[in-house]
Amino acid sequence: MDSFWKSSVLVLFYSEGGSTAALAKQVARGVALAGGEAKVRTVPPVAPATEVTLPPEPPEGAPYATLQDLASCDALALGSPTRFGNMAAPLKYFLDQSSGLWMQGALRD
Repeated sequence: MDSFWKSSVLVLFYSEGGSTAALAKQVARGVALAGGEAKVRTVPPVAPATEVTLPPEPPEGAPYATLQDLASCDALALGSPTRFGNMAAPLKYFLDQSSGLWMQGALRD
């Protein structure tokens, strides 16, 4: 096996209806079949500050991603429904929060 597949792959997604979540599970399955380690994570929905705060983990499905998950992976697979030609706002919001990691060089290579 190629040494790349001994790497940790973060499968990061956002899904409302479940289709993107199903695709993320298949990506993780493919990574595992190739000998890699897949870490499947989702992001919480974004909401106005006046709404009730979400629990720290979703009641079912993949756990919420942290910036540490992003910093510690060797490879990244992103999944999102498209909205007006862009990724869904919750995934974009999560990635926008990673600028500190980029500035530190933690996401290079």
